[in-house]
This record gives sequence, structure tokens and C-alpha cells, in this order.
Amino acid sequence: MPMIRIPKENWGQVWFALLDVGPISRLTHDYVYHVSEKHVRMLRRKKLPFELVDMPKGPIPRKRHG
Repeated sequence: MPMIRIPKENWGQVWFALLDVGPISRLTHDYVYHVSEKHVRMLRRKKLPFELVDMPKGPIPRKRHG
């Protein structure tokens, strides 16, 4: 599954386009998401801004509240 980063300034436009294609999973608070290949093809076809990012080597750290 590809991972992408959505630019903060374009988040709303890209986010709603992704949701039209299917479910996505948020990985981090800095706009990184797991998406499908179908999502990536749609983003490229519509020329929406995004960045493919590499998978982390270990588990993704989660912020603890409290």
C-alpha cells in the first residue's frame, strides 16, 4: 500500500478527492496516509499535489496524551 503526504495548503481539495475513490488510513499527524494504487492514479490524473513517502522501518510512534 502506498503512503502519501498531502500538502497542508491543499489538504481539503485532495482529502475529498481521495474519499470519493475509497477509504484511506491516516498514519501520522503530518498529513501522511495509506492509500491504494487507485488513489495514486486518480491524484496523478487530476494533477493534485501529493508526495509519495517511504514506509517507516519500525513501528510508527504514537503520541501519548496525559
